[in-house]
Amino acid sequence: MRTFPLPASPPADPYTGNGVPLDQALSDIAAYYRENLPADDKIALLPFESEARLLSDYIFEELWIHFEDSRSFVLVDRQNLILIKKELEYQASGMVSDESAQSIGNQFGPRILVYGRITPLGGEYRLVVHATDVERAVTSMRSAVVIPDRRFAALLEAPQGGAAGLGMANALYSGESNPWRFTVQTDRAGGDYHDGDYMTLRLYSEKDAWFKITHIDVNGSAQVIYPLSSRDNNFIRAGETRQIPDNTRFRMTRPYGEEMILVGAYEKPFVIPPNSAAPLSNNGLVRGITVETEDTALMRPLATAKFTYRIGP
Repeated sequence: MRTFPLPASPPADPYTGNGVPLDQALSDIAAYYRENLPADDKIALLPFESEARLLSDYIFEELWIHFEDSRSFVLVDRQNLILIKKELEYQASGMVSDESAQSIGNQFGPRILVYGRITPLGGEYRLVVHATDVERAVTSMRSAVVIPDRRFAALLEAPQGGAAGLGMANALYSGESNPWRFTVQTDRAGGDYHDGDYMTLRLYSEKDAWFKITHIDVNGSAQVIYPLSSRDNNFIRAGETRQIPDNTRFRMTRPYGEEMILVGAYEKPFVIPPNSAAPLSNNGLVRGITVETEDTALMRPLATAKFTYRIGP
């Protein structure tokens, strides 16, 4: 008798069906806490645990922006967050216990500690966020199943060393959801430059917009390079191609390697802080995409653009 193998079962769907992209999960969790935590509470947002530092940074920064945008809470400043993190590492290897929460509340004044982790779950990830009331030792927990989209993958796959900002930038400034054509290019095809060469940028927008340009060097350090003051004209008209900088050029110098230019387009003019030229950390890259309007409202870009170039000897 001849036998035939049974047909192979189709591979199981790696997704449970109730997962959402990371950005939606963070937005939903922040909305829940905005509705359920007392207004004007002082919140300390702590670093998140994950398998990749950039993913942890992204979750932290996005939740910070959601809480700050809501204007419902007072956020503990970054310097005190560093001290809180050291306190946790000293007390309990980074874990938040009732005792460590009360100690932090007494030392630094937050009423609520927000922290959590994101861990693999089959083909998805599970995000868990805790909000602990340090006075009552009561914790509220929210969780979400996260489907890893392209941005999520970029945060996981980006190098974790000095040039980590490039991976974050690729995710944030991809331009995939731009509602109009918005591009930035160099004056040299291929983007290859040698030590001592000069470079100008050409920026095009299909619609009126205000823009901000950020540079990431070979070490992953980022800084705003335009506008640097209120004298810089960072408005571009619909259909216009702008040359940046206006009356000079950027000179290519050591160190050699790959660098990146990032541009965000905004629907309204925004405030140019006095330290615009100061370096941004990789943590600050996410917050760097958000600007403040003259009436103190926070605004994210409607369109983004980027390009990568190389400097050699």
